[in-house]
Amino acid sequence: MAERKARLKALRQAKEAAEGGAPAEETKDGGEEPPVLKFRNYLPKDEVLGEAVMKATKAPEFEPVEAKPLAVAEEDDIYDLLPKRENIDLKNHVERKMQKLERKTQRAMIELMQAEEERRMRERGEETD
Repeated sequence: MAERKARLKALRQAKEAAEGGAPAEETKDGGEEPPVLKFRNYLPKDEVLGEAVMKATKAPEFEPVEAKPLAVAEEDDIYDLLPKRENIDLKNHVERKMQKLERKTQRAMIELMQAEEERRMRERGEETD
């Protein structure tokens, strides 16, 4: 246990030396001094701890900024923002996809018709034999 304390103490001193800070003060019994308490948002009931209460700070006050009046939009401006037709956006985005689907549908229908025609030809050929 004493070895561990000695190693930890050496590590702390090495760390403080690397950081350039002053070494921690040691108490009479060989241990380090406890950290200093600072109470920012807490008022302790104990008088001894009352010395560690920090004074409240105030944020710097800023000068108020004048609010600029908002420009009132005229009715003509609002109509400029609206699309010319209600579904023009939908049509533009979906039209290409619909064209692809239409082509695929046509191909699938042709394949089905060809398969049906081949089936009928086989049936007719078997009936005549």
